[in-house]
Amino acid sequence: MASNLTVDTLTKGATTLNTDELVDVNNTRVCKAWVNFNGTGTPAIRDSYNVSSITDNGTGNYTVNFTTALTDANYSSTASAGRNATGTGGYLAATSDPVAQTASATACATFNLAGSNLDTAFISCTVFSN
Repeated sequence: MASNLTVDTLTKGATTLNTDELVDVNNTRVCKAWVNFNGTGTPAIRDSYNVSSITDNGTGNYTVNFTTALTDANYSSTASAGRNATGTGGYLAATSDPVAQTASATACATFNLAGSNLDTAFISCTVFSN
């Protein structure tokens, strides 16, 4: 037998929470995948959610593969990077190459301030979708 509990707010001491902030019945505003990985040498995932592997496509060019595919390729992904292989220089990260973005994977690239691809030791990528 199924049970339902319906509440608009939850209170603990002086803290009151609106349940709309805790539970989204449509699973929107929820991170669908994220990864923190080392992009130098053979890419190595430090920690992740819904990411099965990283494909190394060449210097500073990666594919983030999802464990469970999203419903479509119309999602938003962001990336950040820090510290290149030598620990020097500026670095930027980009995701969502429209050609490479599929329901199963997204692109991630890291490059220096001059626009040249480079491998970096710390890369993070997050994916949000409805």
